[in-house]
Amino acid sequence: MFRHGDISTETDRGPFFFTLAALVTCLTAAVLFFVFGKGDGLAVFAGILLSVIALASGATLFALVTDRAYVEDGVLHMRYLFRSARVHVEDIGKICLKDEEYAVYNPKGDLLGTINGKLTGIGKVVHELDRLGVTFR
Repeated sequence: MFRHGDISTETDRGPFFFTLAALVTCLTAAVLFFVFGKGDGLAVFAGILLSVIALASGATLFALVTDRAYVEDGVLHMRYLFRSARVHVEDIGKICLKDEEYAVYNPKGDLLGTINGKLTGIGKVVHELDRLGVTFR
C-alpha cells in the first residue's frame, strides 16, 4: 500500500486501517457527544477526550503514510514526517543497523538520514543497496 516503485517500502494495511477506523470512530462519537450532550458535563468531557484521541490517531496516520524509503535510478530517497533526504548511492559511505533503524552516513561519517528497519519491503531496499555496492556495518 502506498508504494513508490518496485524497490520501495510500504505502509502495512493492518495498522493503517486500524488507525483510520479509530480516527473516524472517535470523530463521529465526539461530534455526537457535542451535538446531543448539550448541558451534560459528562458528555462534553467525553467529547473532549474523544477529540484528543482523534487528534492522536490523525497524527499517527500521517506518520504511517509518510514513513518510507525507496531506491530509484541510483538514488536513495528517505522520508519521515516533514523530513526528507535524497542521496546518490555513490555518496553513501556506510549504513549501520542500530536499534532496528538503518542510519545512512556519507564517507566523512556525517549522518545523512535514517530508515525504519521495521517497514514492510525494507528487505528489497537493503538488497538493492547491497547490490549497488553500499557498505553495511
